[in-house]
Amino acid sequence: MAIQFELKKFDSGMHYILLDAKTVKTLTKGNNKRAICRLNNAVEFHCAMMPKKEGGYYINIGSAICKKLKLREGVVVSAQFTVDEAEYQFEMPEELKAVLDTDSKANAVFHALTEGNQRGLMYLVSQVKSSDKRIERALKIASKIKDGITSPRVILK
Repeated sequence: MAIQFELKKFDSGMHYILLDAKTVKTLTKGNNKRAICRLNNAVEFHCAMMPKKEGGYYINIGSAICKKLKLREGVVVSAQFTVDEAEYQFEMPEELKAVLDTDSKANAVFHALTEGNQRGLMYLVSQVKSSDKRIERALKIASKIKDGITSPRVILK
């Protein structure tokens, strides 16, 4: 069932929707904090329910999604949520999977990382449009994590 939410914007510029208590309760059973969101019956993405300082939970709506759906602050969006039961709670890029399958050391390091860092690294690969560039990025990530650099925030620097 779709629920209507007003798109809000943090001072930092990031867009988000504030979740109602019923939605949060449904999705957080068993300490789960991840979901799959379908916005305006058009775009589906993995998301995390993040706590707000003032109380309640929100999910970020990335700029690429806002651009694709022509969304701006104050617009009402339709959202459907399901519990994210994917293995990594994120889509593993084929290119990263292939690199990890062929590099046992990088694979071991990757699977020893926190789930959040794993998702962050998958995100870095998935954001590149060209398959050749995704392969290049996956190889770079494999090399860096074997060298002990595991944070998605610094790995591409």
